[in-house]
Amino acid sequence: MKSAKKSFLNEEELLELFKRVNFKEEMANYLGQKLGQFSEVVSFNDGDKVLTQGDTNTHLFILLTGELEILLHQEHIAHLYQKGEIVGEMSIITKQKCHADVMTKGKCELLKIRMDELKAESPDEEQIIFKFLCLSLSQKLENTNVKAKQFEILNRTLQEEVEKRTYELKVQNTELTLSLKKLENMHSESNRLIDKLASVDDELIKNTILLLEGKSLEENRAPIQNGLKLIQKTLSTVKSLKKENDTIEGRSVLVAEANTKLRNMMKIALGGTGVKVEMAKTIEEVKSALLNQSHSILFLSANMLEVADFVANEKINIKIVLLTEEESKSYITKIKNYPFLSNIIATNEEDRNSNIKSISTTVKKMTTGDIFGLEKYLNWGVEVKEIDVSDSNERSNINQKVIDALTDFGVKSSIRSRAQIVIEELLMNAIYDAPVDGQGHPLHNHKSRRERVVLEEQQKGKLRFATDGLYLAISVEDPFGVFKKETIFQYLEGNYSPESVTVTEMDGKGGAGKGLFLISENSDLVIYNVAPQTRTEVIVLFDLDSQKEKKATSLHYFEM
Repeated sequence: MKSAKKSFLNEEELLELFKRVNFKEEMANYLGQKLGQFSEVVSFNDGDKVLTQGDTNTHLFILLTGELEILLHQEHIAHLYQKGEIVGEMSIITKQKCHADVMTKGKCELLKIRMDELKAESPDEEQIIFKFLCLSLSQKLENTNVKAKQFEILNRTLQEEVEKRTYELKVQNTELTLSLKKLENMHSESNRLIDKLASVDDELIKNTILLLEGKSLEENRAPIQNGLKLIQKTLSTVKSLKKENDTIEGRSVLVAEANTKLRNMMKIALGGTGVKVEMAKTIEEVKSALLNQSHSILFLSANMLEVADFVANEKINIKIVLLTEEESKSYITKIKNYPFLSNIIATNEEDRNSNIKSISTTVKKMTTGDIFGLEKYLNWGVEVKEIDVSDSNERSNINQKVIDALTDFGVKSSIRSRAQIVIEELLMNAIYDAPVDGQGHPLHNHKSRRERVVLEEQQKGKLRFATDGLYLAISVEDPFGVFKKETIFQYLEGNYSPESVTVTEMDGKGGAGKGLFLISENSDLVIYNVAPQTRTEVIVLFDLDSQKEKKATSLHYFEM
C-alpha cells in the first residue's frame, strides 16, 4: 500500500534532487520553484505497483529511496536503484498508456509530481516541462546506448566463444567418428584373421592329415605338398603381420603440422600403430625436437618446407614424409626445389577415413622398408588376383577379365568405366614405357601403341587387383624401376598446364604424360612405389562409397 509521507519537499531539497538528475543549475532552480507545490513524497511497500502496463498515467515519479523493477509482459527489462531516477515521463510526453509495469523491490519512497494539475494551472509552462522530460529521456537513452554497447561487446564475445566451442565439439565429434571407424576396421581385420586361421585348421590341416593317414603315402605326396604349401602361404601373411608390428613397436614419429584439425587426425591415424608420436606446431618447435630427440620419421607439413633444408644442412638421419592437403597441380610445382624429398602423401580433408588408412600405412612402409603391395591399403586378409603382363595384344583381354571380375564383385558401372581407362594406361606404361636395356635406354616407348610388343620373361609386368568392400585397388608393376619422381611430376604439371599438348612429346616419349594424367583424373588415390633400377609399382584406389562424389585425386610417392 502507498501512503503520503509529507505533502512536499522544500525548494532546497528539490534543487538538490534535480541536480542529482544531472540537470544544469539553471534548470534545477527553475524546476525547484515550479514543481514544489505540485509534488508530494509517497511511500510504497515491497511489491507495490507504481505504474501499471496499459493504464493511463498523469504523474511523474522520481526515486528517493529503495529500488524499482521495470517489467514488460512480466519479463524483467530494467532495474532502478539510484536516487533521482525518473519513471513515467514517456507516457506523459506521448499521452499514451503505460508501456510497462513499474514495481517496488522492498520499501521505497518516490516524489510524485502531479503533471495534470501543473498543466491545468500553468499551461504556458508545458513546453519547459517537456524540455525537462526530454532531458531525462536523453539521459536514459545515453545510458541505454552505453549498456547496448556493453551488450554488443558481450554478445560478440559470447558469439566468438560459442563458435569456438562449436568448432571444438565438431572436431571432437569428427575424432570420435574416425576413432569408431578405425575400431570397426580393426574389428573387421581381426575377424578376417580369425577366419583365415580357422580355414587353415578346418580345411587344409585336416585334409592333409587325412592324406597322411592314407595307405599309400607316395600316391598322396603331391596333394600333401600342395596342402602344406597352402598352409605355409596362409600362415606367412600372419607371420609377416607380426614381424611388421614388431618392427613398428617403439619407433618415434615427429609430426610437424600447424593445423589443429590435421594434428588431431594424425593422432588418431598413428594411435593404433604402436609408434610414439610427438607433435610440433611451429618451425621452431620442429627444429628443437629434431636436435634434441631421435625420431625415425618426420611427417612434414607442406607449409613448413624450409624444415627439409634444415634436416639436409644439419645432416639429421630421419625419413621425411611430406604431408599436404593441396591438389597435385598445386603442390607439384612447390616441391621442385626439394629433389631429396622421396616420400610424399597428399591427403583429402573431406575423406578423413582414407587419410587415416594412408597415414598408418605410410608409417608401416617407412619403418619396415617394404613399400610395395596394394594389400597395405585394404583391410587385412583380402584375396588378391594376379595376371601376368607380357603382350601388348593381350591388353584388351586382360582389361576385360578385370572388368568382368569387378562386375561379379558388384562394383557399380561408373567405377568400372573409370577402372577400364586406368587399366589401359597402366598396361601401356608397363609394356611400352617401362622397359629399358642394360644401359637404361628405352626399348619401346618410341613405338606406336598399335605396334605389337612382346616382353621377355624377365621383362614381364604384373597386374593385381582386390577389393575389401570399401575400396577397389588395382596395381601394375614392372621389373625396371626407371620411373622417377621428377618425371612423374613433370608430366603431371605439364598436363595440368595450358601447354600440355607439347609435354608428352618431350625426350622422344610416347604417351606416358597423357597416360599418367588420365590415371590421375580417373582415380581417387594413386600411389607410386619405386625401387630405382629394380621395380616400379603403380597402385590405384577407387572409393566404392556410392554416396560420395568424385573429388580431386590424391597422389602418394615412395622411393626406396
